[in-house]
Amino acid sequence: MGTTLDVSRDLDLDLEEIIGQCVAILGIRGSGKSNTAGVIFEELLRHRYPMSIVDIEGEYFGLKEKYEVLVVGTGDGVEIEIDPDCAAEIAQVSMEENVPVVLDLSGFLSDERTELLKAYLSSLWNLAGTLRRPYIIGIEEAHEFIPQGVKTELKEMIARIALRGRKRGLGGIIVSQRSAKVEKDVLSQAGMLFLHRVVHEVDMRVYSELLPWRKNEVKEIVNSLDTGDCIYVNGDRILPIYVRERETFHAGFTPSLESVKSPELKKVSESIIEAIEKARSGKRRKSTEDKLRDRITRLEEALASKDARIAELEEVARTLGYIKLELPSPVVPVLPSGGSEPPSSLPSGSYRPVVVREGPEPSTSKTTESIPSVDTIIEVDDEETPGRLPPAVLRHIDRLVTRIARKELAHRRLLGFLIGHAPGTYSVDQISAWTSCAPEMIEEEPPREFLEAGLVCRERRTDGVHYRGTLRAFVNREFKVYQPDIGSAGLHLVTQLLHQRLATLG
Repeated sequence: MGTTLDVSRDLDLDLEEIIGQCVAILGIRGSGKSNTAGVIFEELLRHRYPMSIVDIEGEYFGLKEKYEVLVVGTGDGVEIEIDPDCAAEIAQVSMEENVPVVLDLSGFLSDERTELLKAYLSSLWNLAGTLRRPYIIGIEEAHEFIPQGVKTELKEMIARIALRGRKRGLGGIIVSQRSAKVEKDVLSQAGMLFLHRVVHEVDMRVYSELLPWRKNEVKEIVNSLDTGDCIYVNGDRILPIYVRERETFHAGFTPSLESVKSPELKKVSESIIEAIEKARSGKRRKSTEDKLRDRITRLEEALASKDARIAELEEVARTLGYIKLELPSPVVPVLPSGGSEPPSSLPSGSYRPVVVREGPEPSTSKTTESIPSVDTIIEVDDEETPGRLPPAVLRHIDRLVTRIARKELAHRRLLGFLIGHAPGTYSVDQISAWTSCAPEMIEEEPPREFLEAGLVCRERRTDGVHYRGTLRAFVNREFKVYQPDIGSAGLHLVTQLLHQRLATLG
């Protein structure tokens, strides 16, 4: 018989099931999500299971009411103030000495928080590869660190722990109030789920993908959940449970008019403090000059990356803007005014109408030559252009356009705008102004089909999310099989045809 965790009267959960597991706890604020996470952390601490909790709101120091937990970070309530330079040493002591750590990031700015967490998790990953001990990492507000559709170094690190940490004994507890904003690859790898109530349609859609029920059944059951109720999923085992209340102080409780008494907190032992100081000894804190030098280096790297990106986009713009017009040889003569029949000197079938708009009439009498003047503009009717592509390619184009035309109108508008304005990059607010779609709809319901297909690209920047069209790259991939027959010119023509048709779909 294994060690049973007291999480719920409705559930017999064995400690062995947690080892190396990725656990997801989802639900809106007030649904009991944070309480469930706290109960699981309490049970793991009660059985001396080593862990770190990434706390961005400063809510988990209350665990010290019953358990010896080290709270590190900066600001009020922390026992040891740390920065990114010594994060690795704290991780080392936590894993080697079996010291539970609450990593309080509430006092850090966004960039500092990211740097500290990267150093901390990287150290844990490397140590786990050597020590091979059970260890779990809890991450509150996980959508802040592993957002759906955005690629960052920190996100890749957390996803690697969730997807491949089991072989090293590493497990993860992912906690989030917005399931739709959490990276799907991570959620799909979560072997154990605690699904609390959600109300947003996109979050309900995620639940429908995680639960083996019809969508209307999922919505009905999830809407009926009260605070503390959730749906427990572990493989084929699915059951509704009520999670007990936390025994330790919950700093993230919803405020009320009742007075709240601060708890007596356990102090971490001197031996732990000594171990940390020993690990940090000889680790010089960076001077202001060193930090500025590091910052300059990072900015220079970012600038070089942006310069390379600008050069790439300029090349795309030049390619898309290049139109090659080939006139038949010999030069097609211009019909005299009012002429309607081709010259008898041309072979049958070689005649093609040419519309001529002439510039100012030259003063010389030699105006009847067949070669137009420099100011003359020749417009060639391009109705036969599709005929230059094989029927299979044209059918492929039609199928693509038909499939895209069935997508949601808001997504078609976004796609049409981005393709019509390529290769520019536009913010959500700019796209909203041009397409008359609400910014919230674009942010919360991105065009996932088009992102996955590679028709558009989404980037998260310091000033928000930006989109750009990537039609040319999509065509090069989608129609690559035809390239031996149609060549680069054919691919360019496919891009032009799709550009014309998709830009107006919205």
